[in-house]
Amino acid sequence: MKSSKPILKALLLLAAGVLISASAVAQKQLPNVRVQTIKGAEYPVQDCLKKGVPVVLSFWGSTCKPCLQELDAISDVYDEWQEEAKFEVVAVSLDDARSSAKAAAMARGRNWPFTVLLDPNNDLKRAMNVTTMPTMFILDKTGRVVYTHIGYTPGSEEKILEIVKKLK
Repeated sequence: MKSSKPILKALLLLAAGVLISASAVAQKQLPNVRVQTIKGAEYPVQDCLKKGVPVVLSFWGSTCKPCLQELDAISDVYDEWQEEAKFEVVAVSLDDARSSAKAAAMARGRNWPFTVLLDPNNDLKRAMNVTTMPTMFILDKTGRVVYTHIGYTPGSEEKILEIVKKLK
């Protein structure tokens, strides 16, 4: 039975690590950071809140297949969802300065109906404690984070509408 103690200890350490990393992701408020539009203009991320509606903030990368699947799935239902609840979707590319032009071209080519921003220096990524792509935050109209989701599986985007409809 002595051999189970190291395993138990390892499991407890793993569980503690998961809890710590989950809490590190839990940013409470949209920070005051500047990013770029896909045309290269500087953009204060707080401007996402100007319309006074909830914001879905999705971090993605041009080489991240689950990221693209998630954003394409949201794009497919975006107009329909807008009839049910008013909210903004902002997709923030985490591609670095060398590949941000590729990300901008990819977003334009996919005709996503939402705002696409670039974070080539990872300023917003660091401020929001994003460690994995895709990572999604839902913000209320004041910029307070009310929901965080990491990863993507088909159908998981349905949770977005459910949460946004509850935010007034």
